Amino acid sequence: MPDHYVAINSFNVRRKVSLKDIAKQLNVSTALVSYVLNDKFTDRIHPETARKIKALAEELQYHPNQIAKSLKNNQTLTIGLIIADISNLFYSSIARVIEDAAKAHKYNVIFGSADEKPEKFRELVQVFESRQVDGIILAAPAGSEEMLDYLKRRNIPFVLIDRDFPDLEQINSITIDNYKASWNVVAHLKKNGFKKPAMISLATDLHHLQERSRGFREAASKLMNIKTPALIEESEEHLSEKMETVLLKLMNGKEKYDAVYFSTNKIAVDGLVVLARHKVEVPKKIGVVCFDEAEAYSIFNTSITYVKQPLADIGGQAVELLLKKMKQDGPAKRIVLNTSLIEGNSSLLK
Repeated sequence: MPDHYVAINSFNVRRKVSLKDIAKQLNVSTALVSYVLNDKFTDRIHPETARKIKALAEELQYHPNQIAKSLKNNQTLTIGLIIADISNLFYSSIARVIEDAAKAHKYNVIFGSADEKPEKFRELVQVFESRQVDGIILAAPAGSEEMLDYLKRRNIPFVLIDRDFPDLEQINSITIDNYKASWNVVAHLKKNGFKKPAMISLATDLHHLQERSRGFREAASKLMNIKTPALIEESEEHLSEKMETVLLKLMNGKEKYDAVYFSTNKIAVDGLVVLARHKVEVPKKIGVVCFDEAEAYSIFNTSITYVKQPLADIGGQAVELLLKKMKQDGPAKRIVLNTSLIEGNSSLLK
């Protein structure tokens, strides 16, 4: 029987391999094994000795005791990540970026989706706190101010992504310039010959979406001289069922709008389904610009113009900012990034 198995009540039960087991088989000190497996004092240890130790550790399937290491170092090497909606491509993509960036610093990531519900967000924060994560990256739903303030009072390091709570001070955050992104959409539509755009968005208290709408309204007013820009805002639970009525009215009503700007990728997919069902010619009948990308755009018969968020920068900088916060307490940093407009045929009049 291999040395790393012991017999208990006639069953072969696997015993957790320790540093002492490896040291005993190679006739070296436990300290030396620890140095090698933790990549310490590499310049003082003979390469062949290190190779033998690592090879035996792999053969015996040695895994360090993370709980013991956590108690010793007062670290768990884990980061909590709370996203708003895991079904949204933006959040599933940003989660992968954050996981890869954290792994580069030898941190593991624990995920949770708040589903835009403050009560679920509260539960996730409490779970992560009980798991003693070293810090949290989060996209908080509307109405989460109390829990964000709680994290500050508890001195739990955190970084806010995608969302903005301007009334809360001293919060580390990575956001995009939503106002400017919408302004650029209107400027693009004007440059391409559209004269009367409408925007479909959510009725929400989320500040970043309000800024997205404000950018559209002010750009349409100042760049196109539209006195009352068309901004249709509906609750998320009702927008899907109302999308057909809204779009048909925009295209065929008295005003006859010539372009539509969807404020999220989920809204965009609902809208594109309606346009495809009615065989609407895009952009001849109506131009289309979407905020964020989605895999579903590829099945539409016209390439889609969309606002692209800098996912790699958001995720990477969020991890870096959190790691700095975990190491030293200093003034909060708000980082605002720019988006880019990926031009497809859906907004190019010929």
